Amino acid sequence: MEEKNMSEKLLLIDANSLIYRAYHALPPLNGPNGVPTGALYGLASVLIRLLKEGAPRYAAAAFDRPEPTFRKEKFDAYKATRPPTPDDLIPQLKEAKVLLNHFGIKTLDAPGFEADDIIATLAERFKGKTDQVVILSGDLDLLQLVDGEAIVAEMPQKGISETATYNTFKVIERFGVGPDKIPDYKGLVGDKSDNIPGVSGIGPKTATVLIQKYGSVEGIYENLEQIKKESSTLGNKLEENKEVALLSKELATVSRQAPSPEEILSLETTTSLDSEELHEYLKSFGFQTLVKRIEKVADDKDDRIGKLF
Repeated sequence: MEEKNMSEKLLLIDANSLIYRAYHALPPLNGPNGVPTGALYGLASVLIRLLKEGAPRYAAAAFDRPEPTFRKEKFDAYKATRPPTPDDLIPQLKEAKVLLNHFGIKTLDAPGFEADDIIATLAERFKGKTDQVVILSGDLDLLQLVDGEAIVAEMPQKGISETATYNTFKVIERFGVGPDKIPDYKGLVGDKSDNIPGVSGIGPKTATVLIQKYGSVEGIYENLEQIKKESSTLGNKLEENKEVALLSKELATVSRQAPSPEEILSLETTTSLDSEELHEYLKSFGFQTLVKRIEKVADDKDDRIGKLF
């Protein structure tokens, strides 16, 4: 990519989240050789949209791995209620790494860690070393990384065609607490998608009030006697579920210690959208419409589909 078209930003992609969204947002597609390609088409479409104008100078896509993570070892029921990966999505998840590399985006994974942890580690490490860190994910857990305008999150809203930008203000507007309190919030409310239990009987409104007043799950338990005086029912719920609340917060907290690149230059993007190799790769899956979209980028500099950069 030409330097003049780049923005001094770091884009961190939660690959599994984005690919799953693409898979469910688009109708089933098959390539010329009959292999399923719908999720790959959606992923490529999003990447073209992102790279169309002002492509980020640095980018990485983080993937989950099949091995148990440190969260699974701590709580065996973690994510246990999730359905198995559809058979036609499995090969697409593998091919997605090849696709991302063709777009010049480095792919990362780490045994024992989730994609969220890799993203958290990189966001923390490189905050302030670029103009901005932008996280692309449909996983609300990553909102805990948001930091003013230095680290923002782009969350898909309708399939993969639209996103909403979350800075600190937007996180507070949605949850009533700041980004760094999202683990405390989930420690109380839980998270059905990850099978994090939380405290039975405590919903979002009560959780928000408690965190606003006492600051954290730990702060709540330091003031348990006062809470009991004000509401014995609430106090008893909290007392009975103390270990669960603390465990739930721990499970919801991203790790910033995942193995990942130490130097930001290792994440520099390397491929131009006008690369013939990229075009041929997309055509091999029957994605001629995406190639035409890339050509339209070159012909119409004022046509802006994406809003991220």
